[in-house]
Amino acid sequence: MKRSVSVIIIGLIAGALDLIPLFLVDAPLYNMLSIIAFWLVTTFIISKTFVLKNSILNGLVLSILLMFPMALAVSATNPKDFFPMMLMSILLGPAVGYTLSRVLNKK
Repeated sequence: MKRSVSVIIIGLIAGALDLIPLFLVDAPLYNMLSIIAFWLVTTFIISKTFVLKNSILNGLVLSILLMFPMALAVSATNPKDFFPMMLMSILLGPAVGYTLSRVLNKK
């Protein structure tokens, strides 16, 4: 139970950090909800999947792999949104991986 709550809190924090640029450009509510859902799911997947042994690189690789299809779909209507979406994934993915490794591996 404690593990699940930690994963949810870390996902919500990552989602909140990703919302900052969306507030600056007055993005629609559905875009903001989508980002929160993305980071909740991505944080869960990062906590359960180990592609690489290094937690920072694991978070980076998984967040990029998960964000790429969504960024491609969004860029079909708004091409300028592709790079900001990928940039936030590149910045937040390693942070999520590192934080998960620190919080979940404490005994």
